[in-house]
Amino acid sequence: MWFVFPQLAGLGRSETARFYALRSADEARAYWEHRVLGLRLREATAAAIGSGAEAGVLFGHPDDLKFRSCMTLFREVAPQEPLFGEAIGRLCRGEADPLTLRLLREGHCAA
Repeated sequence: MWFVFPQLAGLGRSETARFYALRSADEARAYWEHRVLGLRLREATAAAIGSGAEAGVLFGHPDDLKFRSCMTLFREVAPQEPLFGEAIGRLCRGEADPLTLRLLREGHCAA
């Protein structure tokens, strides 16, 4: 889950979550702009939207929370890409992840 739909550092507690976490908004933006990683993120997000299922059904718990935090992160760092907001609207009941928003607003992410 982490390497397909990454989230900010400070959200996950496991060793794997910490390993794959993005350290900042700048790192997330670079991920989105990367020709391979960004493309795969957009393709995986489009496939999730195309499933027609909510994140909880599609991914189970707690991966639905990881998906929501990822979509929130990329909606914020790549506002020109409507896919992430659409995913929040369709798969996450329109609810962005408040913890991701807080980390972005405070301008720091835990390593």
